[in-house]
Amino acid sequence: MARMGSKIAISLTLALALAGASAATLARAQTADPPPGPLAQPSTDPKDFTGVWQQRGYQIRYPVVGGGEAPYLPWAAADAKRRADAQKAGKPISDSTAQCMPSGMPRVMGAPYPIQFLQTKKQIVLLHEVQHLFRFFFLDEEHPKDLDPTFMGHSVAHWEGNTLVVDTVALNKNTLINEAGDPHSDKLHLIEHWSKSADGKVLTDLLTIDDPGAYSKPWSIEYKYYWRPEIRFIEYICEENNRNVTDENGVVRAK
Repeated sequence: MARMGSKIAISLTLALALAGASAATLARAQTADPPPGPLAQPSTDPKDFTGVWQQRGYQIRYPVVGGGEAPYLPWAAADAKRRADAQKAGKPISDSTAQCMPSGMPRVMGAPYPIQFLQTKKQIVLLHEVQHLFRFFFLDEEHPKDLDPTFMGHSVAHWEGNTLVVDTVALNKNTLINEAGDPHSDKLHLIEHWSKSADGKVLTDLLTIDDPGAYSKPWSIEYKYYWRPEIRFIEYICEENNRNVTDENGVVRAK
């Protein structure tokens, strides 16, 4: 799967709308020769996520697990429709990524870029090539009180058998659920169940969105990431080419 070059300042949604690009042409992966010997194979330890992983394909709105559409509250349905209509009209509405701000959670999980897991006994670190974002999963801890909202939120985790359960709170309102433009409120709470295939080559992230401020009930989406030992992260710099700014009507214009 290809990935976006380091100088693209526009969001994936806006890139698709303005340039008509397919997901396969968003970027080119920087690869190296596969490591020799046993390092070329993933660990079959179900609790070892160490390494580089990447999705196959790309969707601006991942399907709801179980079918149907997200259980929008009226205001959220109207906001999602407003963005969809603007997209179809060729006048996409600006969002945080057009100003080189983070995609945030859970939107970043759907990006067609590699991710890398680093693990210690007390925490798991998830690195994203896109926007140089990162997440810390603090193992067997509680969320601190009075957290300040951030783009990526605060995550704690624990193991349930061979499944890593990640709980994320304190997410700000300056982001979207996905590239399609589904909104969320400041009540957004994310629960992820990460699991690994028996052959060690696939990670599955079953992500549940619990946001009573925007949706009538919790709903889930699923991401799959595949073992990519040949990939090495490349630099992602948005600020070098920030040519697509928002006009007075909130519409992004490519210059």
